[in-house]
Amino acid sequence: MDHTAPFRQIFWQTWRDLVFVHWAVDPAVVAPLLPPELEPDTFDGAAYVALVPFLMTGIRFVGLPPIPGTSRTLETNVRTYVRRRGTAREAIPAVWFASLEAESTLAVLAARWGFGLPYFRATMQYEHATASDAAGRALATRKATSERRWPRPAPARSLVDAVFAADAPFAAASPGTLEHFLVERYALYARRGGRLLYAEVRHAPYRIRAGALRAVDPGLVVAAGVPAAALAGTALVHEAQDVTVRIGTPRRA
Repeated sequence: MDHTAPFRQIFWQTWRDLVFVHWAVDPAVVAPLLPPELEPDTFDGAAYVALVPFLMTGIRFVGLPPIPGTSRTLETNVRTYVRRRGTAREAIPAVWFASLEAESTLAVLAARWGFGLPYFRATMQYEHATASDAAGRALATRKATSERRWPRPAPARSLVDAVFAADAPFAAASPGTLEHFLVERYALYARRGGRLLYAEVRHAPYRIRAGALRAVDPGLVVAAGVPAAALAGTALVHEAQDVTVRIGTPRRA
């Protein structure tokens, strides 16, 4: 595939209040979820699957005002990291979405039709709070829930209840680290009508901080085809500051 093709933006979006929950899994767990052209991208021999709740705002086509009912939605996606089969490293690190949940019916329909992405309509909530631990330290809590409504397979649900030290600084991940491998991804693959599509996304590097889970229900990850037993290990949890995103036009991969 020609990675030198010019970037042509189609959408603006702003991603807010992102929480990344990652599990290390055997690459053999991820491989069956992928189209034949792709294989798991790995870090020190491990593949990763993620549950990512966030708020998306400012959704609009380039040069046009927002379309009522489509400019703002909660989202929770299940993602993993991929490369073209037989390629040691992608020129632009890429993501494969196993599923994406959103509140907005119009956003779900548009993404399914335009990108071939496996979006589902869901009932969702996202709560922010500040609390104190036993030592009096301020904690920032993020609690996101999602319950799939349509299309099938349904029902499927998830919960992410994460906590972060309120005074912990956000910082860009250093190249070569696991954190950089996980979050600094600027392309996606999708399949529409039997064709593999590819699109670039552009935004400032994420500024992240680590946290911990108070509770998690990875039901959406399991519904995507990852066995629950593969998620028994300790999850990595990060919060990211907001980014304004340019979405590129999908093209044939």
